[in-house]
Amino acid sequence: MEPFAGGASVSISLLEADLVDRIALSDADPLVAAFWSIVFSADAPKLADRIYDWPVTLDEWKRQKMHEPDSPLDAAFKCFFLNRTSFSGSLHGKAGPIGGMSQSSQYAIDCRFNRSRLAERVLELSRLRRRVRFVRNECYLRTIGNIRRTRLFRHEPNSIAWYLDPPFFAKADKLYPKSFVSRDHTRLRAATDSIPGQWILSYDDHADARRHYSDHPGFARVNLQYTARIDGRERLVATEVIVSSIIAELRRQGELQASAEVIELPRRRQNWPVTIGAGSEENAIQAG
Repeated sequence: MEPFAGGASVSISLLEADLVDRIALSDADPLVAAFWSIVFSADAPKLADRIYDWPVTLDEWKRQKMHEPDSPLDAAFKCFFLNRTSFSGSLHGKAGPIGGMSQSSQYAIDCRFNRSRLAERVLELSRLRRRVRFVRNECYLRTIGNIRRTRLFRHEPNSIAWYLDPPFFAKADKLYPKSFVSRDHTRLRAATDSIPGQWILSYDDHADARRHYSDHPGFARVNLQYTARIDGRERLVATEVIVSSIIAELRRQGELQASAEVIELPRRRQNWPVTIGAGSEENAIQAG
């Protein structure tokens, strides 16, 4: 279950590796929810056709930015188009186009719009639709509540696994169309006590994230090693906060130290599937 679906990279990776039987996605952003609803439906070829044929120009970017979709397919394509042509893949209303309004950058607005590969990837994913339990446009609290009422929760609660990737603390209001304020982060912290099944939550390694979760038995900091290099220097290493019921259980069993140790975890962007997101290049739709 991914109740902050965004790029759905974790769910899709697990599904394609046959590590899970089915996935379920929800997102509070109607454009993101529409995109995955169409990808995992019989209308996926229509979306692929638009990707193949649609003009990718600054004028079209402006039109899509102002366009109010009148169908789920329109909403799905708007999400896709803006993600592929906006700075850092952001769907935020203030995000500008790749290359800027003057298009004087070395990167043109269509530099990340590999039509054939992206359209083929949409069709590849659509073949998995029978293994997608649902895609919903709703907040995470409603998704958690709905799952608690299912037969699966009543009979096999430990078979449910969650990945939660909420809006981060740093620059959230500039990255996400639907960001969190302080009370939203506090509400999510309280909600983790009632998540059915096992769960992993990720945050930026921010002082407020540590303040909210450092007392949780499943709290840890994780080093992420990126493949990108700057001026030929060593790979960039960033740290994120991870909180998980799985880590908490391992600590209860004595298999992990009780302290908030830093875990080394290499990240290899080139292996990621098609995803949607905002805030950094690796969080935008990737398709080679």
